[in-house]
Amino acid sequence: MSCWAITKLPVPLYSYLTIYSVKKLIFFLLSLSLLISCKDDQKETSETDKKLSFSTKTIEKRLNDCEPENGECTFISLRFPVAKDAEKEAEKINKAIENFLWSTIDYQEEGDSGKPEDLAENFIKNYQETASEFPEYELPWEATINGGILFKSSEVICIQFKTDMFTGGAHGYRSTNYLNFDPETGKKLKPENIFTSEFKSFVEQDFRKKHNIQQDSNINSTGMFFENDEFYLPQNIGITKDKIILHYNAYEIAPYAAGNFTLTYSKSEIEEFLKSNTNRIQA
Repeated sequence: MSCWAITKLPVPLYSYLTIYSVKKLIFFLLSLSLLISCKDDQKETSETDKKLSFSTKTIEKRLNDCEPENGECTFISLRFPVAKDAEKEAEKINKAIENFLWSTIDYQEEGDSGKPEDLAENFIKNYQETASEFPEYELPWEATINGGILFKSSEVICIQFKTDMFTGGAHGYRSTNYLNFDPETGKKLKPENIFTSEFKSFVEQDFRKKHNIQQDSNINSTGMFFENDEFYLPQNIGITKDKIILHYNAYEIAPYAAGNFTLTYSKSEIEEFLKSNTNRIQA
């Protein structure tokens, strides 16, 4: 048998190897395409499904580097959450927080605000201008806002702020405020986004009972300050895992001497008044 005859492959075996190679190449190309597709899907998911997270930021400013603990010190201290990761939602939440800080410290209208750093600078500057205009003015100004996440779930984010401030006058200003957000959109939630319309009537009856106001009398008959003599829910609504907190700060519905008014309900107690189409505040 010749050398050529030994090395020459039979036609059927040659064809089999050719077909096998083609199939192997097709399988490789399909696997490569699938791998690239999976990576693209993972990239798209990571870009669109980022979940909100929060860090804490503190801004402090003192006049002439004075020490607040020693007294006679004009200072401002702001501590508040900063949303991040989910870009569009975080931007809305952070803007709402900035608006709150400005409206509380500088009495600006909502939407008319700047950076918290500028707010701290303005506070010290305003004091200096006041002290310069009235040389006999010696009372230092103080402002402290401590904010933090009170409750966070896939349906709602509740941020609580505690404020203590003095800028002259007979007494200072102290308040507790809440901001609630839909984490999916970054939108600030109002009472009507959370409760059915019947909830107000339920709370009014409870409020009258607890403060000895006859059900058939004017809501302001005992000295309350409700506008237009009509009961309304507070703008400050705290949400925890198990409870709903309705909070009126001093001056909102009664004289300063009357203090704050707070109503607290378990979620199970008022379940029928929670908007079932959103389930925003379920734990």
